[in-house]
Amino acid sequence: MGDEQGEVSAHRGLYLGMREGDLEGKPYAPYWNPAMAPLQEHVARALTHGPEAAALGFGLDQADLLTRPDYLMLENGWTKLATGETFVAVLTQMPGVTGKMFEWWMGWHYQENQRYKLWHPRAHVANGTEEMRGDDPRLSDREKYMTTHYVTEYVGDQLHEITITFVEPERYFSSPAQFAENRITATVCGIVKPLRAIMTIGRLIHQIREVEGGSEMRSRFWLGKPEIPRIPPDSLIGRALGSDFVANRVSKQDLGRDLLVHCGMEMNHLASFLPALYADYHS
Repeated sequence: MGDEQGEVSAHRGLYLGMREGDLEGKPYAPYWNPAMAPLQEHVARALTHGPEAAALGFGLDQADLLTRPDYLMLENGWTKLATGETFVAVLTQMPGVTGKMFEWWMGWHYQENQRYKLWHPRAHVANGTEEMRGDDPRLSDREKYMTTHYVTEYVGDQLHEITITFVEPERYFSSPAQFAENRITATVCGIVKPLRAIMTIGRLIHQIREVEGGSEMRSRFWLGKPEIPRIPPDSLIGRALGSDFVANRVSKQDLGRDLLVHCGMEMNHLASFLPALYADYHS
């Protein structure tokens, strides 16, 4: 992928793919592989089902369901909840990956756009934080990523410029102590906002759980119900923001399908090289 991809954001000098010299001198250059593997079978099968019944999804206030040791009825698919939110669930088998590896990755990849592009060569454009502390050896892996990330990426054919602020699991879960009991080795939680707006438009959870042969990732997204700080949801403005009309304007009709594909592709691709990349930096 090169110049033929064109400028994604000319005013910021951003573009999709790699150009000549982008990986020169980068020790992680061998992990750039734009030939991504197909979606895992269970994710591809979910696409053929189309949108699922709203009853198969759940609100963020029921995130504790993800601490149970079994599987939920909807592990792969999307639906529109009664709240107007688009709910997306993705399960990715990640043999050889551990929770420590994923948390290290979350604190490492945003330091350079080239690193971020390793994750999803067909969709990722740029990432970064104000502090850019991902290479600070004084910090834990968790401390490195627990901040606001400025993300430019494609979901489907739409370019998105968003922020993702990562927060402690206690924000979403009532009893994180149950994680270890059910072999959950990492839980990454985030709040999604448009880059140039103060409103919240979504939330996400990525959970790594140990299974036979390695780990699996269970991802959940709640998108499309705008919220503005200090605006009561039962006020006139709050009700307008929570309306189906606004939700449909914020999240296009195919958002659930596109996000299922995006997440399924990027997490499957990450699993293909993360164990080796992690070993390179922890030898």
